[in-house]
Amino acid sequence: MRHLKFILLFQLLVFSTALIAQEKELVRPPMSPPIQPELHFGNHKLVFQNIMIKPLDKAHKWDFFTITYFDIHFQDEDEAFNEGLIQTYVAYNFLKGVGIGIGGTYNSFKGVSPNLVGQFVNAGPSHLVVFFVAAHLTSTPSYEAFTQIQYRPRISGNVRLFTQLMALTNWDQLEIHSRNFQQFRVGLDVKGYQFGFGVDLDQYGPERQAKTNVGLFIRTEIFN
Repeated sequence: MRHLKFILLFQLLVFSTALIAQEKELVRPPMSPPIQPELHFGNHKLVFQNIMIKPLDKAHKWDFFTITYFDIHFQDEDEAFNEGLIQTYVAYNFLKGVGIGIGGTYNSFKGVSPNLVGQFVNAGPSHLVVFFVAAHLTSTPSYEAFTQIQYRPRISGNVRLFTQLMALTNWDQLEIHSRNFQQFRVGLDVKGYQFGFGVDLDQYGPERQAKTNVGLFIRTEIFN
């Protein structure tokens, strides 16, 4: 999966550009989920990920949602776990923050699949909650649930405490474990930049082979 290295380098360039372009003074608009590029440099791998929820109309009835995730393990024996994921869909919100959508997923382990998705999104100055469930509609369907929860109370001025939990679980035919992870972040939010300590707990395959990545993260937020 050497092509992941080139894709990751491109994503790093995008992340660097976002950091340079970000305004110095940034206040989160109410109910506006941001674009969220992040780098996590750990003891076992380098991770780039980005979550974007972009309203397609002023009434926020239609959303464009995408998750991008790429990692590179440092040890040759872990190269088989190098992973690339792009999951995207368009959703219609029939209630405030609640919608259904259709889209597709590219996964370096499983290839390409169409998706049917249900979502919930709620954003505010000091919190963000994103939740979706997806059915991957292939000959052997798989099912997935994703959660992102942020809480960032103000400490002083432009400084906030930043905490985040992200979790994903994927099961083939609701019977066989395929993939799951839990990500924990704690640090500071200063003028639209977040940085601090991160832990990733990954499990792969039916045997739930476990990998742990501990290190430092830096991320930013770009508002729609």
